[in-house]
Amino acid sequence: MSRYAFVKEHKPTRRVRTRDIDDLLAIWPKIVDYTGLSEYESKVYLSLLILGSSGARRLSLHCRVPRTKVYGTLRKLIDNGLVVEIPGSPKVFTPSNPAEAFESLLDDFRRRALDFDAVLQALTKTHEKKRDEARPRKKIVWYIEEEGETKRKCLEMIGRSQRSLTILTNEDGLGLLFNSAHRLLDENNDQGIRVTLYSPLDPRTSSLARELSYVVQINKVDFTAPVIFINSDDEQFLLARIAFREGAYLFNDSIFSGDEELLALLSMIFLKPERRTSPGESDSGERLEGTGTSTQPHGAVHKRL
Repeated sequence: MSRYAFVKEHKPTRRVRTRDIDDLLAIWPKIVDYTGLSEYESKVYLSLLILGSSGARRLSLHCRVPRTKVYGTLRKLIDNGLVVEIPGSPKVFTPSNPAEAFESLLDDFRRRALDFDAVLQALTKTHEKKRDEARPRKKIVWYIEEEGETKRKCLEMIGRSQRSLTILTNEDGLGLLFNSAHRLLDENNDQGIRVTLYSPLDPRTSSLARELSYVVQINKVDFTAPVIFINSDDEQFLLARIAFREGAYLFNDSIFSGDEELLALLSMIFLKPERRTSPGESDSGERLEGTGTSTQPHGAVHKRL
């Protein structure tokens, strides 16, 4: 057998080979990043993968590496086990199997990834353990500015309650609830959901409160702040401001959250009755206070948050 028989280069059309090499050479920066090879080493190795085997001269025409640098680059690749020199004259070079050549490197990546995952888990446990001890702590409260969105969120919270629903509002808010959510409150009553409404209106003297008392439990309290506070299932709350515009009361901006600690704090402020001690007051025995004052066109005094 001729000494050249086993090193003969099969040369497909230059057009196809060039396009294939260009496509593969485009990933050389990733090879540099992942393997630590130099730019020249990456380009020579990738070119050999397409050529299959090649002499240095032909390789230099495709790999975009200066011809004077090709031999030195091939020697480094041979030392690293990425290229094999086929005995003969002229010298021919062929690439090693990438899966085998980079197996140890890939195994090292996997070990490092697993080790880093273990580190992250340990850090996460420490963070979760110390998070509850941190003071002060960050709480998440969502703010709604548009009145239409506030109304939608209010109705959503009323409609999705499963066990209990507690609402506190003033006289104007009671009218808003009646006009916007009477059907939902009626459905909650049919489903056995416990609905409690705190309002300054007495069902014995107010037709509006009397109408609502058929579907919800109404407790008369002194509360004039222009807000609606909703506690749904003791899991989430909404606090909405009531505004007077163009001769009508409507939902204004609001905040809502599912944070249990904030809900407990606001419930303590808004929904904890105080025993009346002054003579001549209502026999309901309950009182809820707002803070601050403001006036509305009909002359009623409201308290502002």
